[in-house]
Amino acid sequence: MSTTKLMTFELIDRLNLIIGNAKSIPLTNKLMVDKEEVASLLRRLEDSIPADLQQARQLLALEQQIIDESRRLADETTREANQSAKNTVDTANAQAKNTVDAANQQAESTIADAQARAQETLRTSTDQANAMLADAQNRANALVADAQARAQQMVSDSEIIARAQAEAQEMLESAHRECEDYSNRVHGAVAQLMEHADVGLSQQLDSLRALRQEITANQ
Repeated sequence: MSTTKLMTFELIDRLNLIIGNAKSIPLTNKLMVDKEEVASLLRRLEDSIPADLQQARQLLALEQQIIDESRRLADETTREANQSAKNTVDTANAQAKNTVDAANQQAESTIADAQARAQETLRTSTDQANAMLADAQNRANALVADAQARAQQMVSDSEIIARAQAEAQEMLESAHRECEDYSNRVHGAVAQLMEHADVGLSQQLDSLRALRQEITANQ
C-alpha cells in the first residue's frame, strides 16, 4: 500500500476517533469537537487525495456545472418558445375575431339591404295593384252610368220603354260581365306581381342563409 493511501486511512481513523470521543450536546444529536483540529485534519486529508482523484473531482464539478447550465438554457428556451407560441396564438385569435366581426358586419349590411329591397318591391306591387283596381272600378262605374243614361233616354212610349229596358238590362249585364272579367284580370296581374315579389324575396333569403352558413363554417 502506498504512503499516500496509508496517510489517508490514518487521517480518517483520527477523524473517527475525534468523533467517537466527542461529547454530546444535551437534548440534541450534535457533538462538540475541536474545530481547528478537525479543519486541519480535513485539509491534510484533502492534500492526501491523489491528483487523478482530485482531477476527477474537478471534472465531476465541471460536468455538474455544464449540466446545470444546459438545464438553465433549456428552461429559458422552453419559456421563450412558450411565450412565442402564446403570442402566435393570441395574434391568430385576434385575426380570427377581426375576420368574424367583418363577416358579421357584411352579413348584417346584406340583410338590411335585402329587407329594404323587399319592402320597396312590396310597396311597388301594392301601389300597382291599387292603381289597377281603382282603374277597373272607374271603368265599371262609367259603364254602369252610360247604361243608365241610355236607359233613361228610351222612355217615349211603352214599346220604346220595353225596348229600352231590355237594352238597358242587356247593357247592365254586359257591363257587369266586363267588370267581372276586368276584375279577374286585375287580380291575376296582382297575384303574378306578388308571386314575383315572393320569388325575389325567397332568392334573397336563400343567399343570406348561404352567406350565414359560410360565416358559421369559417368560425
